Amino acid sequence: MPQSSVYRNIGLLEDAGIVHRILGGDEYARYELAEDLTDHHHHHLICSTCGAMEDVTLPSDLERSVDSALRRAARRSRFEGSHHRLDLIGVCARCRS
Repeated sequence: MPQSSVYRNIGLLEDAGIVHRILGGDEYARYELAEDLTDHHHHHLICSTCGAMEDVTLPSDLERSVDSALRRAARRSRFEGSHHRLDLIGVCARCRS
C-alpha cells in the first residue's frame, strides 16, 4: 500500500475517533485504538531519546484523585472536559545506561 494511502487512512480513523495520536519526544506520532473501543484507560511513559512508549495504569484511587483535580481545574477555567490523557516524557532505563 502506498505510504500516502496509509497516512490518509490513519487520518480518517483519527477523525472517526477509532484511533488517537500519541506524540512523544521524537518526531514520530504513535497511534492506538481509542479508549472507548478497548475499555482500558491508561497513560504513557515516553522516552524522549529512543521514542519507546510504555502503557501505565494508575491505581484506581489515584486515578479518581487525578480526575477530580482535573475537573476542579476545568471548572475554575469554565472549561468542559470530556476525558484526560497523561503522558510522562523522560528517558528510559535503556537509554540512560
